[in-house]
Amino acid sequence: MSAEERRRNPRFVVDVPVTMTVAGETRTARLRDVCRDAALVEADRWEPLGTDVALALALPGTAGPIEVSGRVIRLAPGEQGTHGMAILFSGPSPEAEARIDEFIARQGQG
Repeated sequence: MSAEERRRNPRFVVDVPVTMTVAGETRTARLRDVCRDAALVEADRWEPLGTDVALALALPGTAGPIEVSGRVIRLAPGEQGTHGMAILFSGPSPEAEARIDEFIARQGQG
């Protein structure tokens, strides 16, 4: 079974800054894609698989920043020497889910 077949929700490409907090350390990264239950983030270094991560981001066309937490589930080389991490969300708030859904709905209109 391929990664696409295992993925529960379609992902949408985006390129926006994201603030990533790991063990009390905050740094800037890039959000490269997002779906209802996960995101791909590129940063200056990888975090180990299973690491808990908090993300603060603003999706284009939505009403303000979103905060979600999750866990690193996959590592992959990013663009231009960055380090890609797939983050599976762990219980996003209803507000965060609504904003992600709003962003996804807008992508379907384009």
